Amino acid sequence: MARTAIRSRVAVALLAAACATPALTGCSSGNAPPSETSVDASGPLKVWARAANDSPKAYQAIFDAFTAKTGIKIEPFFTLTDFETKLTAAATAHNLPDVVVNDAAQLGNFKSQGIIQKIDKSKIAGADQLTPGSWEAAKDLKGDVYAVPFSAQANLLFIRSDWLTKLNLQPPKSWEDVAAIAKAFTTGDPDGNGKADTYGLAVPGSTTRGYISWYWSTFFWQAGGEYFNDTGGGKFSASVNSAAGVQATTWFKDLFCTQKVVQPSALNDTTTETNKAFQTGVTGMYFTGPYAFATMDNSPVKGKYTVVAPPAGPANAKTLAEGTDIYLMAGNKPNAAKKLAEFMITPEAQKLGMTAVKTATIVRLPVNPTVDVASVHDSDPRWTLAQQVFTNQGHYEPDSMPNWAALRQASSDALNGLVAKCGDPKAALDTLNDKLNSLLKQQGVAAG
Repeated sequence: MARTAIRSRVAVALLAAACATPALTGCSSGNAPPSETSVDASGPLKVWARAANDSPKAYQAIFDAFTAKTGIKIEPFFTLTDFETKLTAAATAHNLPDVVVNDAAQLGNFKSQGIIQKIDKSKIAGADQLTPGSWEAAKDLKGDVYAVPFSAQANLLFIRSDWLTKLNLQPPKSWEDVAAIAKAFTTGDPDGNGKADTYGLAVPGSTTRGYISWYWSTFFWQAGGEYFNDTGGGKFSASVNSAAGVQATTWFKDLFCTQKVVQPSALNDTTTETNKAFQTGVTGMYFTGPYAFATMDNSPVKGKYTVVAPPAGPANAKTLAEGTDIYLMAGNKPNAAKKLAEFMITPEAQKLGMTAVKTATIVRLPVNPTVDVASVHDSDPRWTLAQQVFTNQGHYEPDSMPNWAALRQASSDALNGLVAKCGDPKAALDTLNDKLNSLLKQQGVAAG
């Protein structure tokens, strides 16, 4: 991990040095929105999207519709692996794309590298139609906008309904129910094959992209925890080692170490492997987003699972909410980039992102509320539930921090190490709290 951190710092340092060179295209102070009068360079619009499997086909459907309307051609690039690393390399090589579609959680990271443009909402056609909450996930700590929202979602609980029936169980209503059902799914042979080869809970416990922290955060918030205290004046202090944090982390660790109800490979699994664990009958419950409907319905578990709102924890029923944003990069086609962003938030493009490819729902919940989720998905009640959960229970990560990706990675490393060693949650969180405060100091937003 130390070597990874060093490489990351070196990459950022190289980028900063490169951006100090006036002749470099593809770097920016982050303060200048696209000019309405500037002349775009020739050639296709280069668009990168973090996507895999059938998702590129869905993006391509949107891009094709955009080209048909505007005549602007698009040169797409899709990848899921090491997306941000490849983007940093492109910036260092003075070869940034014009547009990037990626997680809202990357906003602080991209802004700190100076590779994205500040957005003037008043000059984005259709901006006033988008939900206020989606814009909140596109702002920095000062409230300045650095992205255009494209999609939103909140995690649900996927659960094998046939396993519930086999063991005469009801969907969970509390943490205690989750643990009890997970134990029954692990020990009760819910698939009836006479083998001890099932587990209660699917967990993406890898440190890759901070997955384990991303997953754990729902339980952290449900216990009443928050990552940071706002001390005023744009300054913060870490608060993960609160009593709520210790309660959530102890419960989470026990699922692995005491109850042993999580798939054995969890600490090395990203969401790709964890999806497969649920799809192939290794696990019976999975907290994940509604985008998984498409992949689950294209697997052997189709018709064998149900989705419910995440059960409430000791303090509340919050669940992880996320956004996908459109970033206008410091490229040489600002006007075409802006036009693409404007098209991608139209009802036409939002619907394409939801339905063009049945196995890839790249618009999970529309950021344009004129698009009705239920009608677009043929009155599928799962999507109605997804909208309700997002509205009533959704809680975003602190994406507006200067580099939330680095902070989440530190949390992930700590949690993965704790569970791997079945260690002391309080001691691990105390160490993590110090680490987060150190990172806040590096980012210039630490209290005191």
